[in-house]
Order: sequence, then structure tokens, then C-alpha cells
Amino acid sequence: MAAEATAAFVDRHSQAVEQKGSMRVHSPELTAKDGLVTLSARVSLDHGGQQVPERLWFTIPQRFEHLFTQSFEPFVVALSALASARNEAVHVEGPFSDRLSLGLGEYWKLMTLWKPAEFTHFRLMAAQLMPETVTPGLPAAAAFSGGVDSFFTQFLNKERPESFRTKYAMFVHGLDIPLQDEKIFEDAAAQYEPLLAEMGVELIRLTSNVRAFVSKGKWEMAHGSVLIGTGLALSAGVSRFYVPSSANYVTLRQWGSNPLLDVLLSTDRMQIIHDGAAYSRFEKLQAMKDWQPLQAVARICYEHPDAFLNCGHCKSCRKTMMLLASLGVLENFPTFPKVRSPHHFFACNWQSPHQLYCAAQAIAAAEERGDKALAWAGRVSLQTSRVHKSFKRLRMRSRSLRKKYLRNDQQPAV
Repeated sequence: MAAEATAAFVDRHSQAVEQKGSMRVHSPELTAKDGLVTLSARVSLDHGGQQVPERLWFTIPQRFEHLFTQSFEPFVVALSALASARNEAVHVEGPFSDRLSLGLGEYWKLMTLWKPAEFTHFRLMAAQLMPETVTPGLPAAAAFSGGVDSFFTQFLNKERPESFRTKYAMFVHGLDIPLQDEKIFEDAAAQYEPLLAEMGVELIRLTSNVRAFVSKGKWEMAHGSVLIGTGLALSAGVSRFYVPSSANYVTLRQWGSNPLLDVLLSTDRMQIIHDGAAYSRFEKLQAMKDWQPLQAVARICYEHPDAFLNCGHCKSCRKTMMLLASLGVLENFPTFPKVRSPHHFFACNWQSPHQLYCAAQAIAAAEERGDKALAWAGRVSLQTSRVHKSFKRLRMRSRSLRKKYLRNDQQPAV
């Protein structure tokens, strides 16, 4: 009876998530040209919708070629958000990690619980599911953007057991830095490379068109699987991949990179580690406030055309500057402009639970240092942010009612 009930449940569940079409990932290929090596695969879609490139590709300097895997796993993970958003099964022409196939299924079940209107359950059709061959003794790598979170992963490196220390930092062109902004990417990489080398970490410049495969408006929830899929491309020579946290355990929310989600995308060859979630952004800056590498090249926004002169006025800049000011070290970070008055921080826009948490920590730190003006500016910005958030929530909840009255007003009088 139990077996029959289980079979009936699985059957109902399968019918509920039946895919509309399919996405086919063809065999990965490796090509070399002009000192670069490219890993790519052709991607075929059954029906229309968002236009995507014919091939998904990742490119790195040829000296790192030994890190590239020619397996399907990186492509499937990177494309899984598109497949889930389009409600399509993914077909691959060869073997696939049995561990990852289960993890991907669980990953998108959780995502559909969070965003049922945006994503569907994930279904993989592989020629064969099998365990991967593991090569012992391979080093670790970490995603690296040059921001506070990615620097914190490198800051913690010295405290880790030797086999968990990062040897590589993967800096991706095509995610937060658009492919057309080549100079910004190269200028940033040229600054990061020697700093990381001093720590014994090699910077890998990786370029990809992977963001073109994300459905419009879904980057916030899809970026985690895209980033991890890109990291999995290095699994021939890397055994662990760190994804720097963007929030802490106290303030977790529905977000594309999350300690509940990221670890599900581990394979036998590569362990995915969501790193630093025990610390808030304020606590990370507090730990690193006197660390010269971060002071020299802290890079928070992309509003300014220069890779290392943060604009100082966008939301990301103002909030980070407020945290640094509360610690009394903002003047030690030359990539931020000078602030003439605490009034600059009135415009901080604290929205997510993690941002609100960090704002409260910053206000407390400013008060502890005796900086009453900064603490007052922080409290004003915090209260203003709460009012804006409440107003936005009210507008969202009353949208259907406002539309109804608008339609009634537009109807001609009888």
C-alpha cells in the first residue's frame, strides 16, 4: 500500500510539473586561439520566447586550460534558471553527475516554493547518470568581484586548513561588468592580480556570455546558479568553489545565492561552499577596516566609468560609505570621494533585512565613537527607508484595487 501511495504521489507530481518543451545542450567543445582557450556548447530550444545566443561559452587564458572540464555539468547548471523559467526539460547528449542531478532537482523545488509565478521544477534528461571520478589533492577557488564579500573570503583564507585555502580567484567578465566594458574589466583585473598574488592567489580572468541566457527580470534569483555553473567549468582542476555570501544567517531571504541553495549544486568533483554568512556586511568591514588590500582597491559600484573611483552617490556607495564612516575609517579608503557632511548619508536607502541590520549596527558604532551627527543621519535615513518600504508595500497590495477603480472611471456614463 505504501509503495502504491508513493507511486501515485510521484505520478501526480510529475503531471503537475509537465514541461512545455525542451532545451538541448550539445557536447561541449574546447578551442584555443590567441593565447585564450574557450569551452563552449551549442544550445537548442524547442520553441520561441526570449532570444538567446546559439552557443554558451567560457573563455580563460590558455595557461589555465588544465582547469577546464569538458563535461555537461557547468552548462546545465548555468542554463537551469532559463530552463526553469521557460518550463522546459533539459536534454544532454552524454553522462551527467548523479549527485548533481538530485541537487538540481532540490534546488529548483526550493526556488519554486519561493517564486511559484516565475519558476517551475527542473527536469533533466541525460543519457546516463553516474558518479564522477574524483582527483584527490586539487586546490580551491573562489568567485571574486572586488567587492567587500569577495575580499572577505580572501581575508579568511589564512585561517582555513591548507586544503581549503583558495589558490584561484575567478573574476568574471560578463556578469556584473557587461561584455562591452572591456576597459573597466581589464583595469580592475590589472589592479587585483598583483594584490592577490601577494596572498598566494592567482587571478583567473574568465569571460562568458552566460548572462545572455538569463530570462529578463530574473537576474536577482538566477545569479547564484549562473555563477556556480561558471565555477563548475573549472572542476577539472579545482575541488572546492567558494561563493561569497551577500547576507548573514540572521537576515536570510529569498535570494539567488543562499546557504540553503548553493551547496545543492555540489558535484563529486567540486564542493560548493557558501562562505561568510556568519558575518554581516558591517562585521566584515569591521574585521577588514585596517587591511591594506581592501583599502587600496575597494570597488562597490559600476556607475562611474573608472574601475576604481566609486561614484559615492549611488545606493551601494552611500551605504558602504556609511558603514566605513561609522567605524571611523572612511578617509582610509581612497577609492571613495570625500564626504563634507553627515548629511550625505540621509539618502542611504536601507531596504533588505540585511541592509536594515547593518544600518542599526552602524548607528550603534557611531554612537559608541561619540559621532552624534553621523548617528543622527543614520537614524534619519533608517526611518526614511522604513517609511518608503511601507509605502511601496501599500502600493503593491492596493494595485488590484487601484486598477479596478481606474477601469470604472474610464467607462462611459450611461
